[in-house]
Amino acid sequence: MTDERPMVGTCPTCGVRTFPILSLPPCGHDAPPSVAPLDAPGVVYSWTRVWSSPDSSRLMVMADFFDGGLRITGPLVGTETVAIGDRVNAFVGTDTPVVLSSDR
Repeated sequence: MTDERPMVGTCPTCGVRTFPILSLPPCGHDAPPSVAPLDAPGVVYSWTRVWSSPDSSRLMVMADFFDGGLRITGPLVGTETVAIGDRVNAFVGTDTPVVLSSDR
């Protein structure tokens, strides 16, 4: 995980947000998106534990940002427990586009 925040695209016409950034937003407007770092906290919507071997697992989390206007899925780092409703922050990952870090 880095200290860098992932970049999010926002349609300048209607405000639809995308991650990863798309050249044109899915809302159908022709304007290219404005780009800004995702520095707002998110809320855990759902999660699962993924087992890569009998003694190794990783938490994968779906989190809503901007009151549900953007949902991102990524591995959770920094804790081995999570609950729906927990606050998380998004960071650029070293081996994934994004990692989520718990506020616990």
